[in-house]
Amino acid sequence: MNGVLSRRTFVRSFATAGALAGTGLISSCREPGSEGGDGARASTAVTPTSLTQPLLRGWADDIVQVSESVEPQIVAYVSMALRQVFVDHDFRDRASWLFDAHISVSTWHWRIPLPGDRAGVPIPPGDEAREFEEFSMQEWDPEMPPAMDDIRVVRGRRVAKRIDFICVPLTGDLPAEGWYRGGPWDVFTSDVESDDTLREDFGIVGTGERFENRDCTGNGEAVQFVSWASR
Repeated sequence: MNGVLSRRTFVRSFATAGALAGTGLISSCREPGSEGGDGARASTAVTPTSLTQPLLRGWADDIVQVSESVEPQIVAYVSMALRQVFVDHDFRDRASWLFDAHISVSTWHWRIPLPGDRAGVPIPPGDEAREFEEFSMQEWDPEMPPAMDDIRVVRGRRVAKRIDFICVPLTGDLPAEGWYRGGPWDVFTSDVESDDTLREDFGIVGTGERFENRDCTGNGEAVQFVSWASR
């Protein structure tokens, strides 16, 4: 599948699935298990760190990717466009658990649930949308742009982060053709500093604005933003 066309296709399918199944990446910034209910501990809000100067890159028409200057170490990656899973052998068991994958003993294909799938429902052999061929992590191309709903496992501890920026141009866009404002959006992501492992999904985090002036004044044009975050 090629560039922008495949990305637009994924955006449309993601938007539909998200509306029906609630698969967005925005978080309430509460730790897992902190929700109320019988036997649950009292909820505790998590104070997020702030990302006010992100790296912004064009991802598709009117869609911008948000990232940070420090990239985490990636030990497994599921490509929705290629129908392939790349994995570091030392993290293979951990990745299969985080992906909730069943690995076929006959084909060695990974059967991985998609966002919105009901938990515990077996994936039948031959389900092309949910079946992925395994490759070594060394064969993964880090320059390959992510597609909607791609999944990765990174090194690091799960931490809360608030994305909130005003008048930031696209990375390397000089002179800038547009200035962007977005947030605040609260997500969970990797701290990049610990030996833990974390699953992150690629998806829409919110809608912001694009301006023609660096002061971000007047009426802006609506733009969607995508990023990596833990569901």
